[in-house]
Amino acid sequence: MKIAVQTGLGNIMDTLKGKGYTVVPYREGGTDIKVTIINDVDQEYEEIEPISFMGEGDSAMVVIDATKLSQEQVVKYVEKYAPRA
Repeated sequence: MKIAVQTGLGNIMDTLKGKGYTVVPYREGGTDIKVTIINDVDQEYEEIEPISFMGEGDSAMVVIDATKLSQEQVVKYVEKYAPRA
């Protein structure tokens, strides 16, 4: 399982790698991404929840908006929705 992390979130990327996750740059990880972590979401989308689910079954993906979350909160969401096997 891979986690895609947007540029500018290097601390989160490093923390997740340290916890044993496979982390790739956002939009460069191929098709088997299970979690995407983004930042600086447009103002018009500000009311969107920090967690979104896209797709179904094997192609399901969790999108985490880290804009208003601490690094610790992001890691907790990853651990909840994408536990390591």
